[in-house]
Amino acid sequence: MRTDQADTEVPRGKGRPPMTERRKDIIRLQIATAALELFKAQGVAATSGEQIADRLGISTRTLWRYCPSKEGCVQPLLTHAIGVVIEKLRAWPRDVPLVEHLLHESDLTEQVPQSTLDLARLTRTEPALRAVWMQTYLEAENAFAEAIAERTGQPADALETRVLAGMLNAALRIAVEQHAWLTADDPDAARESSMTDATRVALRTAIAGLRL
Repeated sequence: MRTDQADTEVPRGKGRPPMTERRKDIIRLQIATAALELFKAQGVAATSGEQIADRLGISTRTLWRYCPSKEGCVQPLLTHAIGVVIEKLRAWPRDVPLVEHLLHESDLTEQVPQSTLDLARLTRTEPALRAVWMQTYLEAENAFAEAIAERTGQPADALETRVLAGMLNAALRIAVEQHAWLTADDPDAARESSMTDATRVALRTAIAGLRL
């Protein structure tokens, strides 16, 4: 029977140091990457938790410690990118427009890995992954609201704050999807467009609001 390091380590009560959150995040990203590779190659339905575990050389018991389901294995690819946005929001200077801040210098869109774009493309044909994608963005909305509340002084659960968070959330999600789908099978489109352009257009449209 196969074992792995996580299964054979000494229990904490006998001297095993607690695993750091950083280490846990690294393992989750490794699992997410392995799961995405299998989903791309053979589809979600044909992929099992055992196959994902085998790809990493771990046991399924260890896999399920980190993931609620095989579809949920890919969630860290999204939460990492969303975390980048939240940190940028919290560091948003009051005298700088949001679009300029998010797309300034260390470009926000340069921190969106290829794996996230691959996942976005799969959500068109894999309903289970689409559900994970949408749920992750829905959960991110709360974090966006808290970051906006810190800047505006409004409560995070105020209607105005929730609407602003929702508009920002939708703009960023749609920008990723649009760029991912546009460049999926068209090398010319990939050269002529960028995540930066898509994000800029999406944010400016959201900021303009319903001025119709």
